[in-house]
Amino acid sequence: MTYKQIGAVVNEIFSEIIGESQQVNEDLSNIVEVGKVITSNTTFDDNYENYTRKIIDKVGKTIFHEDDSTIEHLPIYKDSFEYGSILEKIRVEAPEASEDYTFDLENYTPDDLFTFEGAEASEKFYNNSTTFKTKISLPKRQLKSAFTSASLMSRFISAIENRIRLKMNAYTSALEYRTEANLIAEKFKSGNTASLVNLFSDYVDETGNTSLTADKALTDAEFLRFCNMKIGMISDFMTKPSILYADGGFTNVTTKKQQTMIFITDFDKALDTYLYSTNRHNEYVKLEGYSTVPYWQSGGTDNSFAVRSAINVIPASEGRKPKSGADNRAKIVQDGILGVIQDVRACAVMCEHDEVENQNVADARFVNYWYFRDANYIVDTDENVVVFYISNYRPVGTFAEQPSDWQSGGYYERDEDGNYITAVLFDENTFYYTKVRS
Repeated sequence: MTYKQIGAVVNEIFSEIIGESQQVNEDLSNIVEVGKVITSNTTFDDNYENYTRKIIDKVGKTIFHEDDSTIEHLPIYKDSFEYGSILEKIRVEAPEASEDYTFDLENYTPDDLFTFEGAEASEKFYNNSTTFKTKISLPKRQLKSAFTSASLMSRFISAIENRIRLKMNAYTSALEYRTEANLIAEKFKSGNTASLVNLFSDYVDETGNTSLTADKALTDAEFLRFCNMKIGMISDFMTKPSILYADGGFTNVTTKKQQTMIFITDFDKALDTYLYSTNRHNEYVKLEGYSTVPYWQSGGTDNSFAVRSAINVIPASEGRKPKSGADNRAKIVQDGILGVIQDVRACAVMCEHDEVENQNVADARFVNYWYFRDANYIVDTDENVVVFYISNYRPVGTFAEQPSDWQSGGYYERDEDGNYITAVLFDENTFYYTKVRS
């Protein structure tokens, strides 16, 4: 082992700490070690004892890097069944009301007592599942030369198994995130304006604020206060019978207990930092009962809000990729997504199975393990779902004929990558947008 003399160094550091000298550029290689990986051409000059310089230093302590294999999963509906594969979801609808002439006998017309008035019903079937596996080979004899006891080798094997569990749980969590991202994408694809709430444009329209911009919205206490009001109102609205927040025209009721609220962590931390920390009566403005996520798909390479708040997907309703020819399926690209309130039945993981198989390889004295995971990830846009986002572009829809102010150049459309571009040639089938702020 090499011992570095740092007496003079600690004296200099102490002088900096107590204010006797200014902070200087320090060479930390005299103090800190970053470790090394031993390879076939590594020299052992620094790894001999300091008496004869002939005996190699021995390992005195072994630690294993083990992460908590528990991954936080999304708060979506989960259920399972062992036999059969199809999930059947049935909805029923009662007949409409008719006039009661009990207290208006002059206009009474008797019902035909023997006519049939049945309930209406519809059903959906889900019969797709996903599956994947991970294989690991664990030794019986090969590692014994690297450890000094059975307990140390056992801990090494345990660290491998821990890593497998962590990775399998991470895979499963990622699939849940994609299921949620698909639900959000389906809502943007359908274009149901009641289910897509642009909090920034609503704030500008309802308050008349002429200075706030979308990129600064999450640092503005007034905007955050407005968001909490709007989100709370939508949550209340969903508890009443309505067809507004679903895509199938069904009358839905989603009680508070049946609501799942998920918001991106930026929104949660913005509320803490810019609203609650300066507000005197948080009980009147505090948003509660939601879960947070760091992103909808991933953090990308820089964990920027633009990436984490975005989805870039081909929704499942577009079908599988064609085996030949061009892939013309629609892509949904949207950033600025803050959160979602959904019926717990709108997004689910069904029939999740976690199994492990093993096989002893006798002629090489090791054991192969296979970790299997399969599940059915489903969404149902016929349930209540509302997506909240911020954008400087306001959706205005399609037009049967060219608007009178078309030549002003204030209309935009989106390309296949989700970019907003100035609309030039009018098309009655194109979905158009206008800017909230010029």
